[in-house]
Amino acid sequence: MTIIQFRDLFRSTLCYQFRYSEIDYMFKSILVSFFRFKPTIIGLNPNKLLTNKQAIKLNDSLSLIKKNCPLQYVIGKAFFLDLEIFVNKDVLIPRPETEELVVWSSKYIKNNDEVIDLCTGSGCIALAIKKMNPFTHITGLDISKKAISLAKKNSKKLNIEADWIVADITDYNEKGKKFDIIISNPPYIHPDEIPNIHERVLNYEPEFALFTPKDDPIFFYKYCINFAIKALKSAGKLFFEVNPNYCDQVENQILKKYFSNIKIKKDFRGKNRMLSATKL
Repeated sequence: MTIIQFRDLFRSTLCYQFRYSEIDYMFKSILVSFFRFKPTIIGLNPNKLLTNKQAIKLNDSLSLIKKNCPLQYVIGKAFFLDLEIFVNKDVLIPRPETEELVVWSSKYIKNNDEVIDLCTGSGCIALAIKKMNPFTHITGLDISKKAISLAKKNSKKLNIEADWIVADITDYNEKGKKFDIIISNPPYIHPDEIPNIHERVLNYEPEFALFTPKDDPIFFYKYCINFAIKALKSAGKLFFEVNPNYCDQVENQILKKYFSNIKIKKDFRGKNRMLSATKL
């Protein structure tokens, strides 16, 4: 089959799930990612005959997308700010809201600051912060060995230096090390919200990185806050991405502790998505 014939096959197979513009974008992304074709090849050489191996790869990709597998998992990578990072089913796919968190927090980061990203996953937050603030020292922490392995792979690919730690934030002790900035996008979806979540997320992204315990929607924030009490320097800043439904609860939890100057920032959709606080 030719490129244009495969493009038409993608359209006819996926037209009940996606708009043509979305289908064409996914098809082009697959061509570029797997075969290193130029994005213009569909227009310039639509009748190019594909090899058997290429046809098999396209058919496999089409089958996955038909089953609602996210494109990022199909091609094994995602874009985060100006970084191209590896992703797989062991880590969440980075979201635009998290890009906003990085941009916001970076305004407060100074040269030589010690920064730690809790629940780092693919390392996208830590690596983007280091890219934007090259004279900082960055650490990424996650409970998942597979996630940290992928974060290290991203660090090496991007040639961005960072330290990576496998640890559970609920019982982690950094042995007295202090940080200027603590940032985290922890699991924050309550199980009651599952009916509102697309199966593309439910069936493919790691459950442990998505959901809170049913009896405590700010469970992970409490441990991040307790860690910050011990590990954040005086006047250091704590940054969270938060679930808009529980932003008030996170704010109240912080107010109980040793923090001041709490700020809440809306995301591009107008929802309370980010929170910062300053250590007393």
